[in-house]
Amino acid sequence: MDIAVIGSGMAGLATARILKDAGHSITIFEALPGRGMDSHSIKFEGGLIDAPLRVMNPHLWKNTLSLATYLGIPTFPVRTYMACSWLFEDRTETWLTTSRSRIGNFPIINNRKGIQQYGWRMVKGMLQLKAAITRFFKSKNQEITLAEFINNNDIEEVFWHGAVMPVLYTICTCNPKTIGEWPAKPLLTFLRQLTDGDALLRIQGGTPALVNKLIEGIEIHDSSAITQVKEQEQGVVVENASGEQRIFDRVIVATPTNKIETFLNNEQFADDIALLKKFKFEQGQLVIHTDQTVMPPKRKDWAVLSYMMDRKFTRQQFTVWLNSVEPSLVGKNPVFQTWQPVTEIDPKKIISSVTLTRAVVDSQTVALNKELQVRHKDLNRKVYYCGSWSCDGLPLLESAVTSAMNIAEILNAPLPFVGLKPKVEVAPQLGY
Repeated sequence: MDIAVIGSGMAGLATARILKDAGHSITIFEALPGRGMDSHSIKFEGGLIDAPLRVMNPHLWKNTLSLATYLGIPTFPVRTYMACSWLFEDRTETWLTTSRSRIGNFPIINNRKGIQQYGWRMVKGMLQLKAAITRFFKSKNQEITLAEFINNNDIEEVFWHGAVMPVLYTICTCNPKTIGEWPAKPLLTFLRQLTDGDALLRIQGGTPALVNKLIEGIEIHDSSAITQVKEQEQGVVVENASGEQRIFDRVIVATPTNKIETFLNNEQFADDIALLKKFKFEQGQLVIHTDQTVMPPKRKDWAVLSYMMDRKFTRQQFTVWLNSVEPSLVGKNPVFQTWQPVTEIDPKKIISSVTLTRAVVDSQTVALNKELQVRHKDLNRKVYYCGSWSCDGLPLLESAVTSAMNIAEILNAPLPFVGLKPKVEVAPQLGY
């Protein structure tokens, strides 16, 4: 079939690649210049800055990494140890640093002050959480939110809010209140799987390397937003702002659902629009910069992940030290990505500021996704929808690939990459 894919984020590119390799003719339409998936990646002193940076647990990102293996892209292991600091009015004080081990285990405190003041509380919290997770998966009621899970269990506050929530905050990239409304099951599955101790993996060449392979041999029309999608007897008309118009056998809409009303025919797709508009999205700022004040005051305490929070856990931010996980930045000046900064970052040291949009996951979206999958099974359907928003799990990249796999199964396209193990090569020298 002749198939249009609207949107070149991970869901759109993965769908395009799978369907292309199944023998279909694929055309990608993208509103932004280039490819949406790596549109925020930039060069810094000859090195690569991925925005956002992506490192992956082989269990939680299994389909994404399998797809990378299928495309011939190797990975390398990275160690994402962490540091946590209190934000006081007049100073920043680091209270926890972990050993340079995999994030797969809960924090192992390796600073004396942290051991003296918080060691027992962290161990206690870890044991309480493990017991609570075990009880949860043995219970009959697993349809609760993360906030309800916490209210139902006594877990040490400093451990939960100071160490666990920052990790969830990093992965989910949404505010704490939103995380509380998230269904508990996928988040607790995530926390349980983190304890297996596997190293996190990073794709060699970063996001651009993955995108280059995904679009290989596929026609892409960029820099022009779609203005119309309309069904006709002979197929589906797709038109963009540049005046290009073509008729396709099938159309895959792989954009956030808050954009679809601008191009879907309002009469033909009224029911779809009504459903898709119910999905909620949240935006946040990712600031890429060279301001070292987002890191612990002492250089010896610097870690790949730096968390800062006030003592009441009402103000918090996390920062990634890019030189520690990106080989092309080793030896360069320190460069960072800070998500939703609450401390002031020197404007002169900002390289770029990126607005990222992610879907909110809650009990309503679970029901919406089930309804969407029912609609997709209509044999007369010609327009389908996919994206990280159309899956209830996490993280975003994996949800996007899973949504592409769902579309492929509907169109009877094979999934030859499923189950492939990541190709892990010797880790390059990183900036620890």
